[in-house]
Amino acid sequence: MSGRVRRSLGIILTVFVILLTSVMLLVAGCGSQVDSAEGLLQLGEAENGQSFAVEVGDTIEVLLPGNPTTGFEWTAAISDEDAALVEQQGEPAYVSESSGETVVGGGGVYTFTFKTVAQGQAELKLIYARSFESGPPEQTFTVTLTIE
Repeated sequence: MSGRVRRSLGIILTVFVILLTSVMLLVAGCGSQVDSAEGLLQLGEAENGQSFAVEVGDTIEVLLPGNPTTGFEWTAAISDEDAALVEQQGEPAYVSESSGETVVGGGGVYTFTFKTVAQGQAELKLIYARSFESGPPEQTFTVTLTIE
């Protein structure tokens, strides 16, 4: 192998390691953050299965890693009863980890935004699945909200 080829492979490997490290830090940083003054609750993978107390009018953001190039995507799976307490605000946003561009095989982060509109207890459930396949989802994210 020539020196140029080795150097090029070294550069590619270095860029890959830096990109992978950035993705890991981004995903690790998707933990919950509560800003009660602003009425904002941010949730990530680490909060799956947990319960949270919020107030009517609060905003909840759920950030989950995904890769639409595989055919999988996150979607909300909220019952009608729960949807009367927590409303999804628009469509989920997806941001690729590769500087905003969609790269084949590259992952990113889905961000869902919800607003609490009435008091009660609601289950916020998101599923990661392929729309063209039947059967259970690949992943499920669920939190219980007590809305006061």
